[in-house]
Amino acid sequence: MPEGEGSDYWQIAAVHINGQVFCPSPRLYRNEQVALAQAAQIYDWLADHKPQISGGRCYCSELKLALWHQPKVS
Repeated sequence: MPEGEGSDYWQIAAVHINGQVFCPSPRLYRNEQVALAQAAQIYDWLADHKPQISGGRCYCSELKLALWHQPKVS
């Protein structure tokens, strides 16, 4: 999502995988393509390391960011 109206920067708000929502630590990306590529890397990492996030959050040293599980609101 764009960082703000008229902004040239993008931010990944969340990554959805198998009905679950994971939020990465906030970071700005220079353009949409870079943000989408990073989101794809986060998705792939989550698919390969889901058991590591069972406590709700973890640090991904490979991508140098923190991830946390966002529970569904009833």
